[in-house]
Amino acid sequence: MASPRSGVPAPSVAARDDDTSGPGGRTRSVWLLQLLLGASVMITVLLVQLIEPTLFSHWPFSSGVGVVIALTAVAIVMPWHRLPRATVSVIPFGDILAVGLMSVGTDLRFGFFWVFPIMWIAAYFSLVTLISALGSIAVIILLDATLNATGPSSALRLLVVLLSLTFIAITAYLSARQTRAFKQLLRRQARRLQGTLQRVSGQERRVSQMLNGLDTGIARLSAEGEVLALNDTYVALYGIERDEPQRPGRSVEYSTLHGDPLPDNERPFARAARGEQFDDERVWLYDARGDWHALSVSTRRLASSGEPESTLLIVHDVTALIESERARERLAATVSHELRNPLTAIIGHADLALDGPDLPPKVREQLEVISAAGERMQKLISEILAASRGVFREPAAPAAADASRIIASSLESFRPVADARRVRVTDELPPRADVAGDGFRLRQAFDNILSNAIKYTPPGGTVLITAETSPDDVILRFVDTGIGIHPDDLERVFDPYFRARTARESATPGTGLGMGIIRSIVEDQGGSLFLDSELGVGTTVTVILPALPVDHAG
Repeated sequence: MASPRSGVPAPSVAARDDDTSGPGGRTRSVWLLQLLLGASVMITVLLVQLIEPTLFSHWPFSSGVGVVIALTAVAIVMPWHRLPRATVSVIPFGDILAVGLMSVGTDLRFGFFWVFPIMWIAAYFSLVTLISALGSIAVIILLDATLNATGPSSALRLLVVLLSLTFIAITAYLSARQTRAFKQLLRRQARRLQGTLQRVSGQERRVSQMLNGLDTGIARLSAEGEVLALNDTYVALYGIERDEPQRPGRSVEYSTLHGDPLPDNERPFARAARGEQFDDERVWLYDARGDWHALSVSTRRLASSGEPESTLLIVHDVTALIESERARERLAATVSHELRNPLTAIIGHADLALDGPDLPPKVREQLEVISAAGERMQKLISEILAASRGVFREPAAPAAADASRIIASSLESFRPVADARRVRVTDELPPRADVAGDGFRLRQAFDNILSNAIKYTPPGGTVLITAETSPDDVILRFVDTGIGIHPDDLERVFDPYFRARTARESATPGTGLGMGIIRSIVEDQGGSLFLDSELGVGTTVTVILPALPVDHAG
């Protein structure tokens, strides 16, 4: 049978005549099959010696026995593994001739020995070889019948022997083919299973290497609480002996930092072994080196159709995260606290100046802008300080704001900066654009958008602000003729601290936080933010905010 994929013809039956897996197997098969015939003939010789010794005077019989003995000796001494496969067929054909000599003139009483070579050829050789063997036997029988001039009864007996041998040969041949096909199927299945086993083993090794490369501790436990696997991070974190993973490690778990140790039955490992499910529970670990670790511990249940259920214990070391969060809170609190004093002085002096008589209208207008900006800054600082202290705030009720008025106020604040940079800022806003949102937070977003537009627009450029209103939405567009953003950077401009290459090349100062803050504020108000930009042409920032329902407008 040819392989449908390789295109290489499959070996013939003759090429598979010995059911062996190596050179030694072929030799053992020849020994076994020939020794069976040789032993049977020797037993027959002994019986003939006892029952009918005169038969030895019949030279064909003696010659046949001698040929069988000689072929048996040849089968034993020949190095069959070094010879072509076809040479093995010499032995069974020689046996056919030897049995024929033993049967000549004896009414085929020894013809039953032909079963041995016929079975051999049928089991291990091709159909052509089997037909040749049966033909040889038929020729011997016909010669015996001709030379001895047998009668009709003897001829019938000869025919029955030939037909019996043919039936046995066909049966053995078909059985051997089925056996070979079944063995080939088993070999293919074994190779596939072996390949599957190797792939699974390779996958397990790769998974193990991946898990050991993680900085997350992972322990897999059976439904009975038995340890199935531990990765290197878990072993190092808890100081566990791999040879005895059930024993507690050298590290001790605490409920809080410098608090009380957890009881053994309340430790995450013991709870996971009992099958409990929990997520992101915090414990503190004091390791053998005297270091504290803040851990986030979770469990996951693993279940598959072919494997018993197990539990995955996942341990994240969040010490660095907690320390950085505390450092950020301390920094925010310190900066916010230190900024409040100068802002209070600025607002106070602006208010005192506004109380003065005979202020020119332009000066009064500028002082009012300074005072309003200072008050907004104070409110922002108060919120940052409250957040750094973990102060809980009730969610603000849905508010209403006029986007046109807020943008106009923001424009008034930024117009001196735009004039100084020779950037013309214009707007095409409707008299009112009522939106559902926090006016204070929207002012913060609009200030950032205008600041970026003016900052990254070269002298002589323009910034245009337009608005479209509908019953559902208010669409605001801030269009500038600035330096633009490279297409590769558009997806990342909202990432914290990322600055587009055009911004870096322009040497314009910035932190890379503005766009992220703008999007966060807009989305918090239930809106959406879109950014379109063409390098060297300009940028369009589109803000879509939910319109204030008519029954709330006023």
